[in-house]
Amino acid sequence: MSNRLSVGFIGGALGAIILVIVMYIMQAAGMGAPAFVNMYHAMFDTNPPLDHIIAAIIFIISGGIWGILFTLLVKHPTILKGMLFGLLPSLWLWVVVNPVIGEPLFNNFTVKGLLMPLLFNVVIWGTFMGWYASRKYGHETAGTTY
Repeated sequence: MSNRLSVGFIGGALGAIILVIVMYIMQAAGMGAPAFVNMYHAMFDTNPPLDHIIAAIIFIISGGIWGILFTLLVKHPTILKGMLFGLLPSLWLWVVVNPVIGEPLFNNFTVKGLLMPLLFNVVIWGTFMGWYASRKYGHETAGTTY
């Protein structure tokens, strides 16, 4: 069980680190501050110069927690299962996080508000998480049913 937890946390955190890098590349391209920094500001106000660092650390830990949930719930990890699981963090963002930080449900159904969480959580994080978990312990779970 502890191997499953560590694989989940490490895989989820690494996936989140990939997202942090992608979001900072997008910021450098003029697409605005990373979403996790905006969420941090909405919850805790600004805290220069540490707000980006603290927000990134919280985001990476959150990715690790989602990774633990993935490895606990998915016995035979695959890339596709990782992508499907990535829908859960997107739903969590749209339905729970947004109202807490004063944003509308489902990001007011804007194209960007719907597609960006899907791109980040399903395509990037979910693909990486499924790949990482399948590489780390996929062979150990050959007798499970799902």
